Amino acid sequence: MVETSDAELKRVRRLHQMRSYRIASVLRIGVVLLMVAAMLVGTDDSEWPQQCALIVAYALAALWALALAYSPSRRVVVLRRFVRMSRYEPFAFTAVDVFALTGFQLLSTDGIYPLLIMTLLPVLVGLDVSSRRAAVVLAFTLVGFALAVVQDPAMVRAIGWPEAIFRFVLYAFLCATALIVVRIEERHARSVAGLSALREELLAQTMTASEVLQRRISESIHDGPLQDVLAARQELIELQTAAPDDERVNRALAGLQSASERLRQATFELHPAVLEQVGLGAAVEQLAASTAQRSGIKVSTDIDYPVRNEIDPIMFGVARELLSNVVRHSRARTASVTLGITDDTCVLDVADDGVGISGDTMARRLGEGHIGLASHRARVDAAGGTFVFLDTPAGTHVCVEVPLKS
Repeated sequence: MVETSDAELKRVRRLHQMRSYRIASVLRIGVVLLMVAAMLVGTDDSEWPQQCALIVAYALAALWALALAYSPSRRVVVLRRFVRMSRYEPFAFTAVDVFALTGFQLLSTDGIYPLLIMTLLPVLVGLDVSSRRAAVVLAFTLVGFALAVVQDPAMVRAIGWPEAIFRFVLYAFLCATALIVVRIEERHARSVAGLSALREELLAQTMTASEVLQRRISESIHDGPLQDVLAARQELIELQTAAPDDERVNRALAGLQSASERLRQATFELHPAVLEQVGLGAAVEQLAASTAQRSGIKVSTDIDYPVRNEIDPIMFGVARELLSNVVRHSRARTASVTLGITDDTCVLDVADDGVGISGDTMARRLGEGHIGLASHRARVDAAGGTFVFLDTPAGTHVCVEVPLKS
């Protein structure tokens, strides 16, 4: 069993926290509406100014949280943007919830409706993924609920102490249930982190084994058949000097020239030495150039990738497979390759002006045994990235994003 790393656990917790943060931001708007309804239904007109001020302030905080949670951004950047937020931000908004709902109850002389609204606090806290933080917040909400009941003499006289105690016990039960839910979510996050770490380790082992095998095949081709072809070609060149007009020799030379170029291309695609020597950017640039040379397709590049990273072999394999599909299936005249880094994420875009590709086409090719794209897509997913076919008026546009490994 693979031990869950702290970094992986933090990543999964952030993912769950982002999801919970969004859900809570939507629920918070509902709480504001319920506060307005409670004020209109069960509050004296004399209490409206103070309660209106509190509701307006809370509504502004709720809208702020909603704007932060759903700020316009790309699908992958959302999580990274959230990671850069203050680690105390979700806790701060939850503290605002406790203060606003408890204050709303304390400002009401007939607090049955505000008291009911306070029962929503455990629901909001139950979305957290930190049991320690949830325990602190729930303790304060429990104290606030007790103060809200005790400070309202009219309520105590109306319902009596036994019912007041029952309501407190019921609220304590809700808080305890919320804490249990948070604890379960925390364990779930740890379990997901463990599975994610195991998947990444298996991916790393698979990639390592694949790279070793491809390197051996590449070296075997380079040191064996390619050298034999080059030697035979050299002998024919010497023979050509003695019989320069022999068409058979010329044809043989042309065939050997083509064979040597194909073998060189095969060794490069199996294991490009340039990937190790100067990095992914130069390797993709050379791959695009060789693709354009052998296919006649005009391939433009825009590459800005000055780093070295563990994900480079994955991204090169994806670029190689995508360009191979452009040559074999697209019937395109032009294609483009863009490679760069955005917010600590490697972004690869490959587009062409060919016939395009649909989900049915992908399914048919997979059924026919063409698993190239599917296998690379699985590797991208296992590395925590995304592999997306973007809508385009013509041709095919694929965007691949994989977070850089630190």
